[in-house]
Amino acid sequence: MQTRTAEETQITTDRVASIPADLLDGFRFRVCETAEDATRAMEVRRRVYRDGSGYNVPVPDDVDGRSWLLMAEDVESGQVVGTVRITPRSAGRLECEEYLNLPRRLATPHTIEITRLAILNEYRKTNMLVPAVSFGLFRLTYEFAMQLGAEAEIVCSKPERVLAYVLMGFQPTGRSASYTRLNGARHDLLWHDFRHASTMVDNELFRRLYLGAGFPQVNTPESIPALGLAVSDATYRLAV
Repeated sequence: MQTRTAEETQITTDRVASIPADLLDGFRFRVCETAEDATRAMEVRRRVYRDGSGYNVPVPDDVDGRSWLLMAEDVESGQVVGTVRITPRSAGRLECEEYLNLPRRLATPHTIEITRLAILNEYRKTNMLVPAVSFGLFRLTYEFAMQLGAEAEIVCSKPERVLAYVLMGFQPTGRSASYTRLNGARHDLLWHDFRHASTMVDNELFRRLYLGAGFPQVNTPESIPALGLAVSDATYRLAV
């Protein structure tokens, strides 16, 4: 088994320590607060899920009517380059509940579901230690979940991506299902409680995601936006 030298360990530590300073430069992350915001974010999902991955899913879908959309923008171009969806269980059944039963501790109005992460292909890889857009969207997800007062966060992940969520502190539930909406792909259910990230996250990189100093590029709204902005008339016209 290989071991790291003190010099190699210090280099890795220095790289991790430098992340908050420059990783998110050039991007802005915020919650959609208008139908126009939601329309622009939805177009990214369309390009990634339907045009890029070949999923035959409606965009928007019925879950969007009771969800918030988060977005990542390239500051220089103003283009939306990434998005993710948050659905509160207080507004109705979560998408995952179409396929499996939630553990009792998660079947509460204080649970939120994180779905439909979509990032334009040209923004998925960077020369940084971790992809900036993905990191920023999850930092915004964390901050917005805390603003909502969520007591549990859940994701359903393809098996090959489970490790990435585990490194972020998500815990497997042992439950999985085939998602007919997503071409029958198997998805595993994981959960987190962001309020206790300090004890649930061992990986130093992802501890900084939740617990590091504030990121000025990540902005939560002054007040909680309305649910369902993604199903405005303008967005439906885009979907058609």
